[in-house]
Amino acid sequence: MRLLLLMWTMNPVNAAEIRLSPGDSIQNAMNAAVGGDVIVLESGTWEEDLSTEVDGSEDNPITVRAAEDATVVITASGEVIQIDHAHWNFTNIVFDGQYGLANTIDIGDGAHHLTLSHVEVRHSGRDCIDMGAPSSVLIEESQIHHCLGWNSDDDEPEDAHAITGGSVQDLVIRNTSIHTFSGDGVHFDASRRAPGWNNITIEDCEIWSEPLEEATNGFPAGSVPGGNGVTTKTYPDGERAILTIQDTTVYGFKDGIGGGAQAAFLMKENIDATLRRIHVHDSAIAFRIRGATDARPTEPWVNIENALIHDVSSGVRYEDEIRNLNIVHATFGLSIDNMFTPIDAEGAEIDIRNSLFMADALPTQTASGMANQTANSDDFIDADGGDYHLVEGSAAIDAGIEISGIDTDLDGRERLVGDAPDLGPYEYGAEVWDTGMGHDTGMDLDTGNPDDEADGETTGDDTGTTEAPPGVPGVGAAEHVGEKGGCSCATSRRPTGDVVLMLLALLCIRRERIAKHCRSIRTSFE
Repeated sequence: MRLLLLMWTMNPVNAAEIRLSPGDSIQNAMNAAVGGDVIVLESGTWEEDLSTEVDGSEDNPITVRAAEDATVVITASGEVIQIDHAHWNFTNIVFDGQYGLANTIDIGDGAHHLTLSHVEVRHSGRDCIDMGAPSSVLIEESQIHHCLGWNSDDDEPEDAHAITGGSVQDLVIRNTSIHTFSGDGVHFDASRRAPGWNNITIEDCEIWSEPLEEATNGFPAGSVPGGNGVTTKTYPDGERAILTIQDTTVYGFKDGIGGGAQAAFLMKENIDATLRRIHVHDSAIAFRIRGATDARPTEPWVNIENALIHDVSSGVRYEDEIRNLNIVHATFGLSIDNMFTPIDAEGAEIDIRNSLFMADALPTQTASGMANQTANSDDFIDADGGDYHLVEGSAAIDAGIEISGIDTDLDGRERLVGDAPDLGPYEYGAEVWDTGMGHDTGMDLDTGNPDDEADGETTGDDTGTTEAPPGVPGVGAAEHVGEKGGCSCATSRRPTGDVVLMLLALLCIRRERIAKHCRSIRTSFE
């Protein structure tokens, strides 16, 4: 093992950079780590089942990352890492579960302030990422895929979610691609555990399902393994759970091997959900909203803003007399069999405003005076090609009513231009605002209760199937984003205090032997 130890005399701990090569033990380094340590992995494949053993701290997290220009794969059959401690960061690493019979990454209740950045989590026979009840977990710039559970005894698929968990608080999933799973892309909480999850944000993500190109872990070639894109379940007696999904595209949820009513979004139970700047296409149901029943006594509150929907069987399927469903600035485009599909919803109340419908007449669900219109291909740049931006002269321009809180359109452009907002998700002639997010993940991608079966889900039981040999080949997340991994700026530990900063600057000037480490610290301050 090659170690580079760097001492900061004014820090509360002695931070070390620990460099490992294949053949060294990552677990031994993690066992010895203290707050502020950075474990740097050179290119190679490690066959280890890892676990954290100590907490970092807010000012001194413990970081495990790939070296610059390195491709690092950590692989085991089933669980690759168990994270039970706070303030850990993992960056530019591939976690490969070999389709074994356990969750690939298992995040425990105590893993607060965990960051998974530029990681790839793949080849799980159960959930790719499963967490208990940690707070402030961040998953960003990552790929989560090929989470495929197959019951070999019954010869049928089983739920394996890409990201799931229990009573998480303040979870952020950002700029991440999620695909190829036999359960749901994001699912909270299948067990409805107390005290309930809250404050989940999914932003700038792409979630999709598609036919498998080849037979994989029991699934035949050509089959579509996915259930739903995003599914909500909650602890029934807890606070209403806040869910925000924005700048996200979801598609491909149809013709699934498991059957059921597949949906890009399945929203139900005790949630307050805002879905803004959303694009849904090529799915059976875009938005499935389930109201209160005897089994689910609390209905969801759902707000859909700046949404584009096309090439789906049903745009919005609403059930069980839902009463808090608001849809504003949506375009229901081509190839939609049913704009709205009511199920046992005679007393449902839906507020639809500033929306466009490519149909001969407005749906009966729209109310007069709410600035909704029919549209045709002449209103859009290229509806047949999927471009639903308005063209000059469209009757949708300046035809809307101003709605408080709707400041941008689907592109992140200024919403109000002219005398009134335009109808649909796109504002004609607006300047682009900086929303802090783009729509491109920057990656070259690889391709409960008795009522749950009707949700396009299976049992939710955790099972798997036969294991692949160690070292399943694949391309790491760093290569997918045009890097080789090991970006030193990912280290989030920052010394505090002006005096410490001055001393570090002097050390950087005077000590060539630690110049590389100092450059990474300077980068983190920018």
